[in-house]
Amino acid sequence: MSGLSRNFPIFAVALIALSLTPASRAQSRASCTFHTFGLPSSPQIFVNGVNDYGTVVGAANFGNREVPQFKAFIHYSNGNTTYWLPSGAKSSGFGGRNDSGVTTGAYVDSSNQRHVFLLKGSTLTPISRPAGANPLGINKYNSVVGNYVDSSAKTHGFKRYSNGSTIHLNYPSATATFANGINDRGGIVGFYFGSDGAEHGFIYHNGAWAKLQFPNAPLSTELYGISNGGVIVGQGQSHPYLYQNGTAKEIIVPGSNQTEVRAIAPGGLIAGMGDLTHGFWAACH
Repeated sequence: MSGLSRNFPIFAVALIALSLTPASRAQSRASCTFHTFGLPSSPQIFVNGVNDYGTVVGAANFGNREVPQFKAFIHYSNGNTTYWLPSGAKSSGFGGRNDSGVTTGAYVDSSNQRHVFLLKGSTLTPISRPAGANPLGINKYNSVVGNYVDSSAKTHGFKRYSNGSTIHLNYPSATATFANGINDRGGIVGFYFGSDGAEHGFIYHNGAWAKLQFPNAPLSTELYGISNGGVIVGQGQSHPYLYQNGTAKEIIVPGSNQTEVRAIAPGGLIAGMGDLTHGFWAACH
């Protein structure tokens, strides 16, 4: 179980095909063209989002594993990287980015208050509902998905529309639900903890749920993104997968001992990390 989505400190088309569980066809390795990048002075990189321009967002740790110091970053396909940390803030991180350049994220101020927002250029729009939201995926309509913890310490998914209205996402009979990605058609993916204590992937669209379990991953399947074409990416028992048309293909960054996939753009670009030290974006099939 990778667990990064829970430990990060700050913050319809596919539905019919995915009603089969687990993935029905034998797995193979995806064919990918990788573009990797490192961030100077940062021993850890956490990638959370990517758009069709190859712009990757997330958080970089400029401290160490014991005492982290997170700073939000945007890495562009031309190799340039910018960082974002409000004056006086202790930490920041970005969750997702759409093709219009709108980014989800959160920061912690000097009083240890957490602020959740949408950011475009220098314009910051606060997100106040649900309280304590961890915003992640965003589509072209500025609909945002993520998760939050209620007063009873139970985790729920949510979808926030651009007008501020919010719906809560709870997989039936789940003990916790995490929503991670959304496409422009309103398809949402994530994972939930079942009564068996295992992690199961889910797809949600227009009130209907479907379950997806990656091959050889009965205890841990986490879905992180869905493209407009219904291609899904996620992790299964610490193995990263691309799932399309009933087939799961493993994604492996050359030279890395551990590959984590965390996002897919509307058009299909994939992003994640290799060994938590290098980010990547890739075209895979």
